[in-house]
Amino acid sequence: MENLNRQKLVSEFEMMKMIEQDARDFYIKVSQDRNVKDQMIRNCFGRIAEDERRHIELVERIINIIRSCSCPAI
Repeated sequence: MENLNRQKLVSEFEMMKMIEQDARDFYIKVSQDRNVKDQMIRNCFGRIAEDERRHIELVERIINIIRSCSCPAI
């Protein structure tokens, strides 16, 4: 894979990872907010935060694949 293409892809996935992390942090904040009285809502946001954590792991795996790929071009 051409180095410039690889760097661009990694950069875009790093941005995606940051968005996922921000979303996870928001959902965690809501799930732990004692001002949110509805426990069902807090639990739901906690589950969504866990989904975001898994998304982050997937994006990290993709970044590692791109970095280690010896493909001629993407």
